[in-house]
Amino acid sequence: MNNLSKSIKSRHLQAFLYRLAQSVKFVGFEGFIWIAALVYLAFFNSPFQSHFTICPLSNVGFEHCPGCGLGNAISFLLNGHFLQSFETHLFAIPAIIIIISRVYSITKFNVNKEKPTI
Repeated sequence: MNNLSKSIKSRHLQAFLYRLAQSVKFVGFEGFIWIAALVYLAFFNSPFQSHFTICPLSNVGFEHCPGCGLGNAISFLLNGHFLQSFETHLFAIPAIIIIISRVYSITKFNVNKEKPTI
């Protein structure tokens, strides 16, 4: 019974990895990275907490780094804190629109791309 459950789990993992590979092929690697970044900012990033950063401006002592502020503003926006998002960085909404349109254009290009004939 134990080998059967391992076999079923292995097949589920293989199916998941196959679907993930097909999705990456569909939206492209760049699109996958953009989607992963938005998912990270929406679900895993907490702009309310201070954390380690590799940002040179933040490490030097600047409190309002434009890049870090944009990431935090997008995170605020995706979590429904619209006023804090606007106060953190003005370009959070245009940035999300640009990222989504880029993912759309990459996906559209991959769908319309000619398939090689054999």
